[in-house]
Amino acid sequence: MKKKITNFIVKSVFLLEAFLAFFIIFGVIVGSIDLVRYFRMIYETPPLQTFSLLQTFLGHALLLVVGLELVIMLVRHTPSSIVEVLLYATARKIIIETKSTWEIFLGIIAIGVIFAINRIFAPGKSFSSEGVLVNSAMPVEEVNRLANVNIPKNLGNTIGGVIFNLANEEGKVIKEKDVFYINDAEVTIISMEENLIKNLLIKKIKDGED
Repeated sequence: MKKKITNFIVKSVFLLEAFLAFFIIFGVIVGSIDLVRYFRMIYETPPLQTFSLLQTFLGHALLLVVGLELVIMLVRHTPSSIVEVLLYATARKIIIETKSTWEIFLGIIAIGVIFAINRIFAPGKSFSSEGVLVNSAMPVEEVNRLANVNIPKNLGNTIGGVIFNLANEEGKVIKEKDVFYINDAEVTIISMEENLIKNLLIKKIKDGED
């Protein structure tokens, strides 16, 4: 009973996030109309007076970009998407709102730290001596990059979707510890929640290894 209630709450949260993502997209579309108005205002303003107007225009455009990245974060649920939101938000802060050299310097350090986290710790990737542990919601392209494998993107948008589609084609009921071989990748289901895949282990198959 407790597990059913927990699953219901989790699914409800996902639906609410999708609902919020839709409204953010709608807000970005409406907000994009103002960009056209800014173009006209910049064109009609004398050159020596366009600096503040152009700065406002850039701030508005970057805010729309942050909104779109926020939508991706809500849909994907991957740590890397969170890093991208932070990166764009910090860049906007530096370009638009910084008033002193010290603030610019701190902003550059912040961006450097974000890049270091993305490079060194590889968000979304859990280290294992046997391979790379990833979430089922991670996009195939990102899995290929992290695990250095070549899983075809046409099999599914996410690694969990790929395994689900392959299992359907084979008429197989997926369960924990099931192993799938896709090109040079060995994919093992590590954990599941009811019938949903949660985590998978991606291992690159070496040349000559069966």
